[in-house]
Amino acid sequence: MSATGDAEFLRLLKKDIDYFTHAVEHFEDLIPRVCSSVQDQWRLQAQTRRNFAFELEILLDKAEQCVSTSVRAGKNGDQSSSASQ
Repeated sequence: MSATGDAEFLRLLKKDIDYFTHAVEHFEDLIPRVCSSVQDQWRLQAQTRRNFAFELEILLDKAEQCVSTSVRAGKNGDQSSSASQ
């Protein structure tokens, strides 16, 4: 993947994490406003979404590590090629 593609992927992933985090917060704010028979189901949904956001954060961390490793390897390759000239 190109550096531009990597940056776009990371940007979109961060945007998704922000969306799910905000959605869960909003969802949890609404829970007390619904009838008690629905509250437990909504709490489970909120937990599921919170878990998904957490998994996205893990994916983001791994993606950022891969990108930084790739960038460092590219810079080292550039330095070694310019040193040999």
